[in-house]
Amino acid sequence: MQEADIRPAEMFKESLRLDQEDIARVLAHRSQFVRVSCPACDSALSEPAFEKSGFLYERCGECRTLYVNPRPSMEVLSEHYRNSLTIEYWNENIYPASEEVRRNNIFAPRARRVVEICKARDVGLGSLLDIGAGFGTFLEELQKLNLFEALYAVEPSSKLADTCRKKGLAVMEELAENLKIDAPVDVITNFELIEHLFEPLAFLKHCHRLLKPGGLMILTTPNILGFDLLVLGALSDNIGAPNHINYFNPLALKILMQSAGFTVLETLTPGELDVDIVKNKIKSGEFDVSTSPFLKEVLVERGDSLGGAFQKFLADNLLSSHMWVVAQRI
Repeated sequence: MQEADIRPAEMFKESLRLDQEDIARVLAHRSQFVRVSCPACDSALSEPAFEKSGFLYERCGECRTLYVNPRPSMEVLSEHYRNSLTIEYWNENIYPASEEVRRNNIFAPRARRVVEICKARDVGLGSLLDIGAGFGTFLEELQKLNLFEALYAVEPSSKLADTCRKKGLAVMEELAENLKIDAPVDVITNFELIEHLFEPLAFLKHCHRLLKPGGLMILTTPNILGFDLLVLGALSDNIGAPNHINYFNPLALKILMQSAGFTVLETLTPGELDVDIVKNKIKSGEFDVSTSPFLKEVLVERGDSLGGAFQKFLADNLLSSHMWVVAQRI
């Protein structure tokens, strides 16, 4: 799988254009931006990292989390997600165009991995709540396995929520922080979500309350100490507010999860695209490796022969930018 398989180049270019319109609307409410402490460890020790598209990024001096500060208020973010042109475009264009590749290479393996994790930890397969269900493909793949008794999609974007309903999924169109359910669940999943949230700790504490004792929280999020994010920095297409405002790393996320009452059982970085993402930036001329002999040798001169092995090295050593965390409510 390559980056272009899940983000077709021309479509992705159009999504970046629409993203600039979303950004302009959010920045128009700059007077409502709020200063925060580190969203992982609550430290007030930070230093400026860089500015991108009108948003300021700081790096925590304690746990190395990168985060937007000051950031749009909860109200501004909620309005953004309800009316985002970018989200609507992905829902109507990029997700449909890449769904089968995503299904076969991301969501079907993801569904199997979640089941394997639950079985390995002897957690019941009664009910699962997928927060930030997006296009609904992950839950479709879980349905095919026919193992969970009940599956629920939580999706605040009205466009994506409608898509999930059309797929026959049980949908709660609500921000996770406001979510109320009749009974606690066995498993909560949230994929590429926590980086979007105004207050991650409050979100995780609420998830803790929604889980049965012994229940599992399984999440993915970018690892800011992973290869492509660490190398590209502000050049990375992944780094972009107001959608992404928190960038954690394995240690920072462990601190955050423990503060919410969870015990972290496992951390993985099974990413497959770090090398391809950086190579694409080099090919486009956006990232210059002429002063980085090692990167030039590995990614350009010997990229075809070393790329796969180097990506495996990154994944095996918590150095990929795609991070999984499995935590339990004790």
